[in-house]
Amino acid sequence: MVVVDRCCGAPRGRGGLPAVVDAQVHGWDGRPHNQAGPAGEQFVADLLHRHRMVDPSPRPLSADAFELVTPQALAAHVLSAVDRAVLVPAGFEDLFVLGFAAPAWHAELAAEHPGRLVLAGELDPADRARARGIGARVGRDGLRALTVLPARRPETALSLRAPWLRRTLIRAEQAGAGVVHIGIAPTARPSRAAPEWAHAGVVAEGDAVPRPRWPEWAEPVRAGSALPVRVRSAGPLPAGAVDVTDVAALATALPKIRFVVGAACAPTASLVRLARLPNVYVLLTDLLIALRRHRVPAAEALGELLAAYGPDRLMFGSGYPLVRPARLIRDLMTFRYPDELRGRFPELDDDVRAALLGGTAARVHGFDLACATVRPRRRRGVLSPT
Repeated sequence: MVVVDRCCGAPRGRGGLPAVVDAQVHGWDGRPHNQAGPAGEQFVADLLHRHRMVDPSPRPLSADAFELVTPQALAAHVLSAVDRAVLVPAGFEDLFVLGFAAPAWHAELAAEHPGRLVLAGELDPADRARARGIGARVGRDGLRALTVLPARRPETALSLRAPWLRRTLIRAEQAGAGVVHIGIAPTARPSRAAPEWAHAGVVAEGDAVPRPRWPEWAEPVRAGSALPVRVRSAGPLPAGAVDVTDVAALATALPKIRFVVGAACAPTASLVRLARLPNVYVLLTDLLIALRRHRVPAAEALGELLAAYGPDRLMFGSGYPLVRPARLIRDLMTFRYPDELRGRFPELDDDVRAALLGGTAARVHGFDLACATVRPRRRRGVLSPT
């Protein structure tokens, strides 16, 4: 348990939590009727399997609760533990009829919780037609960020070299979306270029947690499948690769835009080299998730990123519903480097934890946490993982 004592979002007394911003939350609909064939079904099943490995709980999410993020679930699992959350979209239209974590559904979730959720838009760097009118969309929908990722399939390689992409991002920044997320999306399996610790909890043969099994009556054709014959690929869909050279070129050309890259989108050494660019930030979601299963390599990566970027350019995220944020907040508040790493990196003090948990994300996305409040779901004054 972590004792919380808040007044207008600021901690009081020793052991109090600073204001918390979850910079990676997905409101998705992966129910059978939205799955566009076996690929969508497989993607959801593999995400559920990874959730059960990295978010152990005496009350794990059921398959039905995991497949759809409702306003009630968001309030119980996320907004009970954090002050603000950033909704990160991911359409994956080849896998889902109406989109997986669609911006339209995010807008409905935000309307249910006014003032608590920050909206991000979606931009496919391989589809120029979708980028038309981006400035108008940013203003109309109140977007504070854009997520650059493939719109159709998650395993598509991500190229940031298109000349029109820079002009589009400039228009979006002028309209109010001055943050660009890269390598931040729900993934059942990290790319092969990701560091070793990023593969904690991925689907693999011999895992302790069994894969979800559909009932026998659903094997030939599961309800909602768009294909008459069920075909399963050899393995789960991997994440699309990100070339850090492209990120560096884009960040250098657009210094007014703040680029937020996922900690698992590239090897840690490559991310450390990006730290020379002052407008590049790192979202720690996958690293924080891996701290329990791959403690030493993940802690070493955290220390290296802290040394390179400083706490003012690193931010907290949970990837919900992959992991519920309360447990990650507790882990970060109590984190100490393993004995093998003692002396190599300074321990995290209160100021560093405050920056990681909320201060950096609030500054990057441009909102004020001075009067933010959190109402824990348990008894008053106590925040416990759900």
